Amino acid sequence: MKKILPFILLLVFVYSGCSIKSADDYYSATESGEYTATISISCKTAVDCKNFDRKNAEILTDYAVGFDEGDTVFDVLKNACKENKIQFEYDGSGTSVYVNGIDYLYEFDCGELSGWEYRVNGKFQNVGCNSCKLYDGDKIEWLYTCDLGADIGNVYKVE
Repeated sequence: MKKILPFILLLVFVYSGCSIKSADDYYSATESGEYTATISISCKTAVDCKNFDRKNAEILTDYAVGFDEGDTVFDVLKNACKENKIQFEYDGSGTSVYVNGIDYLYEFDCGELSGWEYRVNGKFQNVGCNSCKLYDGDKIEWLYTCDLGADIGNVYKVE
């Protein structure tokens, strides 16, 4: 009995600290948050690209997601992807986060100038997605570019 007691105590300790979730529980809606933004994810340019075949250009359309004060474009993307079971990958942490791929479409899939860019309320931002704070009612759009933004209206100016 003395040999079993430590094992039972260990199991109780481990079990009490663990949260095992099913896939449906993990991907269920997150807490709604104090504010609301809408998010869209589109890869129309990739579908239009003659070297890329994809059935659905609109990955997510005008999806309302809750967020709290201080949350960023990245926070909302992460929550929206989780809630809608959309795969996405990123590198970095803190204020240096880079989105590599969304819904299995990655940077460079449509050439060396392709990748994901975002805009808020119709304007491309000049900060990383994890540095761009949101306000109630903001509209976020993630767009895939095949030409370093020129094909989605984000023309870089060299000064």
